[in-house]
Amino acid sequence: MDQKTLTASARVPGKTGAARRLRHAGKVPAVIYGRNKPVTVTIDAHEFSRAFKVISESQIIQLKVDDASYDVLIKDYQEDILTGKLEHIDFFEIEAGKVLRTHIALHLHGTAAGVREGGIMEQPLHEVDIECLPKDIPDTFMVDVSKMAIGDSLHVSSLVAPEGVTILTNPDNVIALITMPRIEEEPVAEDEALAEGEEAAEGEESEESDSEEE
Repeated sequence: MDQKTLTASARVPGKTGAARRLRHAGKVPAVIYGRNKPVTVTIDAHEFSRAFKVISESQIIQLKVDDASYDVLIKDYQEDILTGKLEHIDFFEIEAGKVLRTHIALHLHGTAAGVREGGIMEQPLHEVDIECLPKDIPDTFMVDVSKMAIGDSLHVSSLVAPEGVTILTNPDNVIALITMPRIEEEPVAEDEALAEGEEAAEGEESEESDSEEE
């Protein structure tokens, strides 16, 4: 996986008001967790969004803070629920020769035969947990679904992990499946049901009248 570089500035932890002022100035408060005590920093929001169109927990980042440099992964982040703007990031410092655990996204590719026949593709699982050295972290797992027919399913056990990578997610978990669309019967219109009921009642009355005349 290619490593990306970001520049950050050290900051002194402050109150909530200080963090709010940083955000108004286009900065994102962040914390680096790792082998030593946490390091508080700020990152330029525009630079971050330009470097990361999609935030990934498996992307190794070289974070340059003044005279120091940290190799990190994004551990957690918070966004404003209304604007979608980043409000806070937690980074986790990694060690080059130490095994780590992270999540890798699953991307389906190809047009399934079952979908062309009218089936519906469902993807219950969007990522898997893995364990490996930082240098072996894959970008993503591409899952070929082109041969799937209606009623077929793909499981985690079908994934082929790169050398040095161990998949920790349950192999029986379903990644994708193709189902038939449900065909619902149209309810009988109320007027039609009422008319049918009246006709049946009239038929019964007519039969009773004939019986009485006999």
